[in-house]
Amino acid sequence: MSEYQFVAFQAVDRPLDNKQLAFAEKQSSHSELSRWRMSVEYHYSEFRGDVDGLLRRGFDVYLAYTNYGDREIRLRLPHGLAFTKSTSDPFLVCEGLQWKMDAEGNGGILTVSPYQESGEIAEVWELDKYLDSLAKVREQLIRGDLRALYLLWLCAAYDDNYDPAEIVEPAVPHGLAKMPSIAAELLLFFGLDPLILKAAASGVPGVAPESDQEDPIAVWSQSISEVRSRALLRRCLKEDPVAVKAELLAEIRDSGSVVDWPTTVRGRSLEVLLTAADELREQENKKEAKKAQAKAVREAAKAEKERQARMEKMKSSPETWLAQAEKSAAARGTVNYKAAAEILADLREAIGGETGKRLAHDCAKKLVTAHPTLSLLKSSLRKRGLVD
Repeated sequence: MSEYQFVAFQAVDRPLDNKQLAFAEKQSSHSELSRWRMSVEYHYSEFRGDVDGLLRRGFDVYLAYTNYGDREIRLRLPHGLAFTKSTSDPFLVCEGLQWKMDAEGNGGILTVSPYQESGEIAEVWELDKYLDSLAKVREQLIRGDLRALYLLWLCAAYDDNYDPAEIVEPAVPHGLAKMPSIAAELLLFFGLDPLILKAAASGVPGVAPESDQEDPIAVWSQSISEVRSRALLRRCLKEDPVAVKAELLAEIRDSGSVVDWPTTVRGRSLEVLLTAADELREQENKKEAKKAQAKAVREAAKAEKERQARMEKMKSSPETWLAQAEKSAAARGTVNYKAAAEILADLREAIGGETGKRLAHDCAKKLVTAHPTLSLLKSSLRKRGLVD
């Protein structure tokens, strides 16, 4: 199997300007590049461009995939992590989850890069959908949604360098069971079953209702002037609203009035979570199998009802159905041969007795004689007991 690498960058907040585009053009001579996206595929080579440089010059998310195990994502957060240090630090203990601040300002890059042995996790396809998942996770992080950071911790903790029995989860954010499905798809990219979120959410409350008196956003919004309120409204309408919101949330956070996302400490190991996810998958598979079996029974009953109705019509006009069998055989193809055999078998049953048998078998012999080289036709007729 040949080696394969796929690398993609995507701008989320705004398109690249001319200077940023010129920088991106210098990073790879083989890439497909636009103001919103850059992607490149390699066989027996790899991307040697400046990943962080591209993320600091217009692009917001980065994804790298190889068919020999390496998988990595990076998220550019221009206003930093929207959590207090005491909240985010327990997640960043995981070696595969790294936060790298810019030399200046509050911005930085969040990287998820667990180690996986080659061939240990399944290959993935439709890589573009994972870029969409990344954009959603980034949006959640900018809003201060701790569930997104927990999801990234799961992705990073699933690492072959560490024993899952010794990896203990950080505090679990409330509302984890209601994590957006598009964000949860990112787990598949790192070889995890999305049901691990359901396992992790077990015994954890939903998002606690907020009180206006304690909501820092409500307090902040009442403190700004009418002039600034109108200016912010104009910016939201003219600029990218997600970027404006990120800037304002950073301002509120820096004011020291941020209320941490509610959490519950469960202290479970990653091994416990993986086992629970496997059990949930087994239950889900049983449910799906039961549904599939019930569907098959319904479809079989429907097919039999339709067959009985067709045989009633055959009784009154057998010549019409004999002609239909000949027409199906003449149309060629396995499906048509099978249809011809089914018509003759049903006709034999519908008419019954020696008459039904004679009509069906005589027609079958006629078909074999008319098409002596069609072995598949003869095989279909033989399976129905219509020819020797």
